[in-house]
Amino acid sequence: MNEENKKEETKKQEPADGSPNRLTRTFRTYKAEFKKIVWPSREQLIKHTITVMVVSLIFGVYIAIVDGIFGAAFSRFVEMVS
Repeated sequence: MNEENKKEETKKQEPADGSPNRLTRTFRTYKAEFKKIVWPSREQLIKHTITVMVVSLIFGVYIAIVDGIFGAAFSRFVEMVS
């Protein structure tokens, strides 16, 4: 039996209305995919968390500095125009 015949037989057995047979197969597929997930080790998780926190802090400080500079420049501009 070739692949096309197998697919055709499977399609014939499937109900067209999405009944539990199809739902069961969908959840089995999800379960198989979840088994393929590779979770990080505790050390990797801690390392990546610290990296994200440090980079976020650096960008936050940078944005605060740029905001302060533009805010001061805008205030001086408004004073000169007034």
